[in-house]
Order: sequence, then structure tokens, then C-alpha cells
Amino acid sequence: MNGHYIGPAAIVQAHRFLFDSRDRGAEERLSSWLGGRNGVWRCRNAHNCTEACPRGIDVNRLITEVKRRILEEAF
Repeated sequence: MNGHYIGPAAIVQAHRFLFDSRDRGAEERLSSWLGGRNGVWRCRNAHNCTEACPRGIDVNRLITEVKRRILEEAF
């Protein structure tokens, strides 16, 4: 890692807004920082963040949903 990965907590927070119908900044978030070089594609889906989450959030599932949303928006 290069030290600039936005991290699972930020991705989970962004997920909350991306899947809210009232959100008006989804396109910018998806294209600029979530879909960028240090965004969700840096996640290797090792499930470590899900196991470590003190709130019991399935972080890996949410990151995967963000990745799918980025791919859907691209096509």
C-alpha cells in the first residue's frame, strides 16, 4: 500500500450516502475518490476489516456493493 488508501471506514460511510435516494453527490464520489487509484480497488477482500469491525458491519459486502455501483455507472 502507498499510505493513501482511503480505508474501509470511509468506504462504509460513503456507501451510506451512495445508496440513499436523496444523495446528489454520488457521481462525484464514485468517479473521483471511490473509483480512483486509492479507492475501493485497493481493497483485496481479505475480510480482515469485517472481522475487526467492532460494530459487526459486513464491511466486505459494502465495499463489494460500491465496486458494483462503480462498474454499473461506467456502462
